[in-house]
Formats: sequence, C-alpha cells, structure tokens
Amino acid sequence: MNLYLIYGLENYLIDKKLDEIIKKSKVSNDNIIRFNLDEDSIYDVLLEASTVSMFSDTKVIIADNSSFLSSGKTLTDEELKEVIKYINNPFPDVYLVFILREEKPDSRKKITKELTKICKVTECNKIDNYRINDYVSNYIRDNGYSISSSSVELLISKVGYDLSNIMNELDKLFIYKDSDKKITKEDIEEVITKNLEKNIFELTNAIVNKNKTKINQIYKELTLSGEDPIKLLITLSNQFRLILQVKLMRQSGYSEKEIVSTLKEHPYRINLAMNSSYTITDLKNKMVKLSQLDYDIVTGKVDKYFGFEMFLLEI
Repeated sequence: MNLYLIYGLENYLIDKKLDEIIKKSKVSNDNIIRFNLDEDSIYDVLLEASTVSMFSDTKVIIADNSSFLSSGKTLTDEELKEVIKYINNPFPDVYLVFILREEKPDSRKKITKELTKICKVTECNKIDNYRINDYVSNYIRDNGYSISSSSVELLISKVGYDLSNIMNELDKLFIYKDSDKKITKEDIEEVITKNLEKNIFELTNAIVNKNKTKINQIYKELTLSGEDPIKLLITLSNQFRLILQVKLMRQSGYSEKEIVSTLKEHPYRINLAMNSSYTITDLKNKMVKLSQLDYDIVTGKVDKYFGFEMFLLEI
C-alpha cells in the first residue's frame, strides 16, 4: 500500500523524504502530480488518485499543506467520507503522499486517526541545535567526504542553524572538493559567503561582548542590506533570554553539559552565554527595555530604526 503521511517543520527533511518516495516509485516527472490543499480541493486529489493514466500505471500524487489534519481546518462530512473510502481501498500503482508542514497532526481528529493507522508516517521536525553537529558530520561522511569537528563548528557558525542553508552550502563544498574529498577550514572560508543570518549572529555576539566598534560596523552592514530592526530586536531578545537562563541555571549548580542537555541548544551558544559579562540584573533590565521598545515600535510611538539605534548606544 503506497500511502504516506509526512509531517513536521523542517522543510529540508520533508523534501528529502519526498525524494526517497519518488525514487522508489521510479516514475518520470510527467507522472508526479502536485496539489496545494491551501488552494486545491481534496476532491481533485482523490479524482487524480482514482484515474488511470494512458501512459503509465504508476504515478505519485503529492497533497501538500494537508492542514485538514491540524486543528486549523476541517473537512466536510462528505469529504471525510470520500478520503476514508479511498485510503481503505487505494489504487495499488498510485503513490499518494499527504504533507503537513506543522509540528504534528491533531491526534483527536478522526481523519488523523485513520491516516496514521493506514499510512507510512514520517516525522520531519527540526533537529535540536545541539544535535546538528552530529547530523552534519554524518551527512558529510555518508557522502564520502571527511571533515574535522572544529571545521563543522566553523561551518555552522558561518551559516547558522538552518538545516536547509547548511545543506545548500555543503552542496557547494562537495563540488569544490570533489577531487580529494577532504573539507578543511580554509575551504569553508573560501566557499561559504557571509550571509545575513551570520551577520545577525555576529551582531548579537558583539552586543553580548559589549564590543561597540563591531556593533556599529555590523549594524551598518545590516541596515544597508535592508534588514528590519524588528527582526534584530526579536533575535536579540531571544539571545538575552538564553543568557539569562544559562546564568540562572549555572547559579543553581548546573554543569555546562547539563545546561546543553536541558536547553537543547548548541554547545557554542551555551559557552558564549556562560562567558557573557552581563549580570543577571543587567539581563533582566535589557529584556524589559527591549520589551518596552517592541511595544513602542508596534504602537507607533517610536520609529523602529531610531529606537533600535538608541538601544545600541546604551550597550
């Protein structure tokens, strides 16, 4: 029975699983039919799944954004009846793939219970930051390349924790190092461009380290590239919150390893937070100021560029 349910928030893993199903089916691109259920009807999916092609017995039907499996959208009684009718007697040569790009389906729904009982289910949620190193290292090794753990750290520090971005950069590195299959720090510096996420990451690091020269330099680069101060504000708030959590846990006697395990963050971020010169009182004050700034910007009391720049001047 070729019925699948893929769900989760990590688009890279979803696409990877979908590619595996398509390869298994051995169909041509002409026999891959995609539906977006934010726009298309479930009846369109079922009709296609029940229609025999003149050119091939086998086809892959992708029902993306199957949000009827979540709490946000529901099927009518008639739609529900037709879906259940099909999945209990599917066409044998049709690969039907339901994709839900949310953390998990609503297990209380009848349709969820029916699909999870019959379909081959794959969860594709985001990998915890502290596990990304191992995932990337294994991926590189599985593709026949070698890399040191410190080079993996450098790669992630440059690209950020977004798995899709990491894999895109690895594709470039694989092509660049196709001859000797050994990826070094020099290769990473040469191939991977300094992206926006890294700039934001460096800005938060500079703020945490109270490096005013670097703060001004990176902020200018970000504003020239059109980065929204509200995004910077949110990122910075999250960073201060993490540092506060780490400081409080450290004060309560947690070891660095225990903090990494509990917060499920990358060891580099935890180490950075532990070595921050901000006190717990400083951090609480900064978070209050950022919260007030966010409110003032949203309500129109303060221009977002002016407000964020004034906050940086107080660092």
